[in-house]
Amino acid sequence: MPFKLEIPIFTTDVEEDDVRSFEQMSFKELLKLCKNFNSAECRRIRLELNAVGSYGDGGLTPDIKDAIRFLTHLRKSEILAEDQQPAIRIMIRPRGAKNDDKSVSPMIEVQDFQYSEAELLAMCQSIEDFKTMGRDVLSPERGDGFVFGVQKRLDGPLNELMLHPKANKRLTFTAHPYPCYLHRAFDGVLATSQNYPGTKIPIGRLVEKMKGHGFKGVLTSGGWGNATNNLETLGELGRAALKEKEEDKFELIVGGGVRYGNVWDICYAMKELAQHRDFWLHSSCLTGEASPYTEAWTMLMRLNAAEEAAKNWTAASWAY
Repeated sequence: MPFKLEIPIFTTDVEEDDVRSFEQMSFKELLKLCKNFNSAECRRIRLELNAVGSYGDGGLTPDIKDAIRFLTHLRKSEILAEDQQPAIRIMIRPRGAKNDDKSVSPMIEVQDFQYSEAELLAMCQSIEDFKTMGRDVLSPERGDGFVFGVQKRLDGPLNELMLHPKANKRLTFTAHPYPCYLHRAFDGVLATSQNYPGTKIPIGRLVEKMKGHGFKGVLTSGGWGNATNNLETLGELGRAALKEKEEDKFELIVGGGVRYGNVWDICYAMKELAQHRDFWLHSSCLTGEASPYTEAWTMLMRLNAAEEAAKNWTAASWAY
């Protein structure tokens, strides 16, 4: 199975040649990527849709009118055949992190995916709104779905993070029949469950908890920081999450500082998993070294090369 790439986008510009927000590629360039790398056999590109200008917050819920405009143009594009259409994952996140949480232990990095009842109601309403767009625009059969995650803190000296079962189940129930994916809210849960004395939870058990909350996959860097800092943990997570049986289908989406310069290191470190059908890489393709379109294309070309090198899996097989 070819290596696959998920690209988060933070704009809804649909003028074909306009440069998009945060210097992302133009709509025309985005369509060209999908045309060249998606097919009936394998869609190698999909998109995560976020609010305009929310890159600095790590992605927020897009405006419903903006999303309808963008997705309608995408689905009606004459450039893409039906089997070249990318799956769309819509971010459901009402706000970025609060920076004034004084109750958090200094041992724990603040990410803040804990929400009030009013915020949870807003998240449910956003999901309901997006579901009204119609299956010609948003289709669970194509793989379109939602991305979110809710944490809670345990009482105690470490204020450990855990997934919030009631809140997550409420959101996945609201989203049905669309699949739902846990985003990097999982990073803090994984980090605190693995790194602090007396809090360790087997990764296999964490995977079962995610499935029990209704999630069909997880986007994670494997803990605090970038994916390249957590390759051993990501490998363990992949072995627990990625199964061959259809009834066990669960995606592992590796994100967090993934760029074309380190994508080989990630694939090589996870070599026994990297060609699994449900293994994805997640990258905004923004490094400033080239245009986002060039960076995305280069990454996909390097993933092609890595796919060939995977037959032998030797570091010497890669040419930087």
